[in-house]
This record gives sequence, structure tokens and C-alpha cells, in this order.
Amino acid sequence: MAGSAMMVAPLRFLLRPITAWAAIAPGSCGGGLCDDGYTAFCCEINEGKNVCPANTYIGGWWMCTAYTGSGLCAGDGVRYYVDCNRLPDKSFGPCRCANHNCAERRVNCNVFRYGQCNTQIPGVTEVSCRVVVCENPAGVDGFNCNGSVAVDDNTCSHEWNCLTPLVGQRPGAGGA
Repeated sequence: MAGSAMMVAPLRFLLRPITAWAAIAPGSCGGGLCDDGYTAFCCEINEGKNVCPANTYIGGWWMCTAYTGSGLCAGDGVRYYVDCNRLPDKSFGPCRCANHNCAERRVNCNVFRYGQCNTQIPGVTEVSCRVVVCENPAGVDGFNCNGSVAVDDNTCSHEWNCLTPLVGQRPGAGGA
């Protein structure tokens, strides 16, 4: 743990009277997107790519039904968020803020699974990151999702600069 703290937040760990976990945990930010409880977009941590990274799989999805932003899916009014969960037998690093920045959402922290996709993979693991698509994931070849609908309009305002109309999800792309 101390080694992780030195790697992630060396000055905070060395100069403040805190534990190693407090130096690297998203809750130590004291505000910012990393503390809002939602998971980062994959394009933030995956070289700008809006796909599930290696060692993850598509575990489920939900939709926002009132999207009015200017990013990916602008004009559609609907956005689909796809969770990329850590594969059960793989590692994706510790729970952390994306790019070790309190102004970015969490990576690999929320142990949760909507469960509409890849049901052949057992268990519930951390959501490593999330992908945005403009088509119902149940209709995307290679996603292996069913049509059970979940809605969270609280996520309609979630944006990141790598989610532009020029970035698109390639069917079947991802870690699994």
C-alpha cells in the first residue's frame, strides 16, 4: 500500500500525516468528480478510445433518456452507457481517480453489475470504466447484451472531451 501511495500521490503521502490508503483513495479528494460515485469514461484512461480496455468485459448497460449535450449522441436525445467490468481472473489496478486526478471520475472502484451482458461470465467485479454508444447495446454485434432496460437520467449531464461525434464504438471491440 505504501508503494502505491508513493507512486500515485508521493507529496501528499510524504508531507501530510495520513495513511497510505488515504493518499490514494478517491475519498481523499475532498470534492471533485472523483467523489461523485460514478465511474470514469474509458476514453479518459484508454488513449482516447471509447472501447472497453484489456482485462475488462461488457457487464451491463443503462440509458439516459434526456440527453441534450453536444457530445457523442448529440441530437439523438438518448445515450447508452456501457459498463466495462474487470474480468474475474484479471487485474485492473487499485480503486483510484482516473489519471490520478480528483477532477476526473473513479476507475475500478464500484463493485456492481447491471448484468444484461455476457451472462456467461460469472460474478460481480469492479466497473473499471464506461463506454458511450448511440445505439441500444442489445442491438450491437459483439456486445452480447439483452434488452432489459435500466434508466439513469442523472448521467445525462456526464461529459468528457474525448466523447465527441468523431469517436465511435466499434462493434465487438473491447477486452473480452
